[in-house]
Amino acid sequence: MKTNAFCIADVNTAKSNCQSLIYCGDEMPSGTRDGITIFSPFRDNAVGDIYLTDLCDEDVFNAACDHIINSGVRAIVRTAYDLNEAGIVEAKYKLSPIMLLHKMGVLGSCTIAGGVCLDNDDLDLMAQEGVGLIVTPIASAAYGHGFAPVCAALRRGIKVGMGTFDGKYNKAHDIDRELEFLMLTANAEMRTEHALSAAELERIKNFDID
Repeated sequence: MKTNAFCIADVNTAKSNCQSLIYCGDEMPSGTRDGITIFSPFRDNAVGDIYLTDLCDEDVFNAACDHIINSGVRAIVRTAYDLNEAGIVEAKYKLSPIMLLHKMGVLGSCTIAGGVCLDNDDLDLMAQEGVGLIVTPIASAAYGHGFAPVCAALRRGIKVGMGTFDGKYNKAHDIDRELEFLMLTANAEMRTEHALSAAELERIKNFDID
């Protein structure tokens, strides 16, 4: 099953190019929602599973943690997605974003989106807690953020998916294009032609947040 595991824009176009879509945007899909899983952008009156855009706003972050703990919901957290966001979090809390989520007791309820700045300790903790990673290959590269450590995550047994994020650099929300780009960036990172096996690519393509 072809899955777009993280989209925040143009839900109709995104859904037309995959069988399964995890949608985190403000524009709720009209008509049938078959094949669409919705994580609502977090607000104080949130109900259900949430999407948290980053960890930089302390008040919003604390409220989100309370909601996750008290309501037992799931969260997609876009974090460690670039050096600036990760640096702000580490300067404020003296912890990496992943370590902070763990300290707050919510990491196990989260799936991380972005993940360019994850280090080995972060990945080890994510593996320990069974936390998934959603990468955005084209957006991360095009915005100058870098490449997520997909191979290192997979070697630890972390479940990895991929999404088109805002679609700015992939307007068709074409998941096959994302997968092809992911293959190339993994090869570049690992300095080898076949960094990701066919089986690993198939698992990424068939990501299921549950």
